[in-house]
Amino acid sequence: MSEFLEAHPMLLFALEAGVALFLLIFIVVWTMGTAKKNPRPTRAPTDHPSRQTQAPAQDQDSRPRQ
Repeated sequence: MSEFLEAHPMLLFALEAGVALFLLIFIVVWTMGTAKKNPRPTRAPTDHPSRQTQAPAQDQDSRPRQ
């Protein structure tokens, strides 16, 4: 085997790149499948604290100058 790799040194790098590409595609497909099974809600429920009306915070730049 080592004689073969000595004759074709770039083959090992190509094999490693192919394995890395396969792992990348596998991880992306695996995580996309999870998102389809458990979709996030598009809006928060009406009783959620983020939906309560509050006065918006003022920026420091909007204060009147003295």
